[in-house]
Amino acid sequence: MVCNNCGKEIEAGTKFCSSCGTKVEAKKAPKKVEKKEEAKEVKKETVKVEPVNNSNQGSSALGIVSMVLGIVSFILSWFLTVFIIVFPIAGLILGICAKGKKGFKITGIILNALSIVIAIIMFIAGLAAIGRGVKESIPEIKEGVREVQKTVKSGYPYGTWTCVSYYSTEATQYSDDVTKAPSDKKTVLNLYTDNSFRYGPYSESYKNYYKGTFTYTIETDKNEKYKNQGEAFIDVKGTITDAMIDGVAAPDKTNMNLEMGLLETDNYDTAVILFYSSYNTYYCQR
Repeated sequence: MVCNNCGKEIEAGTKFCSSCGTKVEAKKAPKKVEKKEEAKEVKKETVKVEPVNNSNQGSSALGIVSMVLGIVSFILSWFLTVFIIVFPIAGLILGICAKGKKGFKITGIILNALSIVIAIIMFIAGLAAIGRGVKESIPEIKEGVREVQKTVKSGYPYGTWTCVSYYSTEATQYSDDVTKAPSDKKTVLNLYTDNSFRYGPYSESYKNYYKGTFTYTIETDKNEKYKNQGEAFIDVKGTITDAMIDGVAAPDKTNMNLEMGLLETDNYDTAVILFYSSYNTYYCQR
């Protein structure tokens, strides 16, 4: 051991230093302090962190979109019918694919399905209504067409007029259909649209006829005077260019002047024709 004052070595058990005389104090051996570290068991609590499933959030959004489309489609389907059917179909598909909250999903599916059904029913009902409207308007259209035809025919002399003598029994007997009268009692007047004419007896017309051209005038003043009697008067002036009597060419080619009184009661397809040259009167139909 050594002296604490001078540092000289001294013998163990010596009370004073032989060199400097300093009292030697025995050093107490330091107590060994055992630091007992308490083993602290840290219980690590395992926290289970579940990954966020973005697909579920997306599915929930699909359900909401489906429901919104269902509401809009349900309202519009009553008015726009199948013209908006693409929206409820899309909403129905989105609702079926959705996996989120069932409330949105189910509501969307129901509304979109109802919208599809309503759209189809309303479309069919609309077609039926249009069909009824067209059907109801057909008689009016036909009546309008008849009025136009009557107006045109009242000033339209053209056609093949089959005639019988106005004062004959055939005029009464065959008033509904002059064409059924006996052949030897009928006369035919053809007024062609190129303003040519042919006139002669129905039988043996190949050897008894008059041919030529004509012009006509609607007798406006007379028509106004007798409009309540249902007749339309037309004045026809013809120039004979070819004539045949009993197969022999007629040298004397006179003019053909006549007046037609078209009857409204038969849609102007029946007429009383007066030939000015002979004053023969005929009951005719075309």
